[in-house]
Amino acid sequence: MTAILIEMLSQQPINLETPYSSYATVNIIARPEDREPIDAIVVERQSQMTDLTQEIESHVQESQQFHRGLTSAVRRLSPEILSAIFGHCLPKDPPVPSVKDPPLVLTRVCQRWRSVAMATPQLWSSLTISVPRASNASYRFQCDTWLERAKSVPLVLSVWNVSTCHVDGSLLDWLHGLVARCLSFLWKGHPLEGLLTGSSIMELLERLDFDFDVDPFNRWLDFPSIDIASSASKLSYVRMALPQQVNSISRITLPWAQLTTLDMYGLCFADILRLFQICARLQSAQFELPYEDDLQSVIPGSTINHCLRRLSLTELDSRAGGLLFDALVLPSLEGLEVWDYRANSQWPHTQFISFLTRSRCPLKRLDLCGNSSARNYFPEYRALLPSCTLNRLQIELQDTP
Repeated sequence: MTAILIEMLSQQPINLETPYSSYATVNIIARPEDREPIDAIVVERQSQMTDLTQEIESHVQESQQFHRGLTSAVRRLSPEILSAIFGHCLPKDPPVPSVKDPPLVLTRVCQRWRSVAMATPQLWSSLTISVPRASNASYRFQCDTWLERAKSVPLVLSVWNVSTCHVDGSLLDWLHGLVARCLSFLWKGHPLEGLLTGSSIMELLERLDFDFDVDPFNRWLDFPSIDIASSASKLSYVRMALPQQVNSISRITLPWAQLTTLDMYGLCFADILRLFQICARLQSAQFELPYEDDLQSVIPGSTINHCLRRLSLTELDSRAGGLLFDALVLPSLEGLEVWDYRANSQWPHTQFISFLTRSRCPLKRLDLCGNSSARNYFPEYRALLPSCTLNRLQIELQDTP
């Protein structure tokens, strides 16, 4: 400790001279009027010693931590393991580049981490892109530089378009090139004409998510068509939220027959029934039933899907749920979830009983959320499911507050 103190004092000498320094070798008695300034000097020296002690401790602790880190287990991790750990640091959604967040923050820790991060393609295979900003060539160059590090790894892209409906040809071509490399593609905002058409190449695409947002004062009669039925042979998941003005799939052509998961919002009732029919491999589906619809009646049992195992419905119209249960036959259904946000709504008991009887499905889970009127019918539903015991039949009910 003394050696460290001497070294620090030699590097940063402290002026210890005072008006009384010349009396250091003289036996002198301080005058009464000198007591106060001398006491102040003593207090100052005590403060200086405290500061020096804290500074020394800081230097010693820093050295201790450094040398302890030299034997840390993390330094012995192989690049492969370190790369895998980095992968778990990524955010759930495609990132907006920031030096404070992964993966960029990983490149700023040390040279080794930077080398491993830059050599891990999976860290750079996802990105959020802004279409308005992409009209600038330098922004597109930055995105390309980021995605080049992904090498041949399929991309997960989130594209936001909040302010434009038309773009120039070069930007559209650039977007086409990115979509062609996508495993998962999310579009949020205004749709673009020509982005997803028969000319698009989507051989890698497995997941497609549309959340269209349009001007409520524009009827959008020119809503762009989507046609990738022949160019997305691996597509299995589709989520689509259509604006109120466009409640039909008449201009949307997807490889419906190969889809296994489907989440649809904003469709008319007729198109919902149609999707049950044409999505022959569908295993999981979620639909928001329309608030208003012209459909008055259906043929009972007219809509059959043999593969569907899980169905989630959000009911916004008192008639929609009953009509759907009238139409459907789902012999493989294992899980049913119904969300009903309407106060004092009546559960379509008669139609639901008919649906269960027709389908003869191995229902294992029934979630009725927000509709308290269904509670009284649970014993009857259990009786219609003889293959299920009470322990296997999980019923959760959430009353509307």
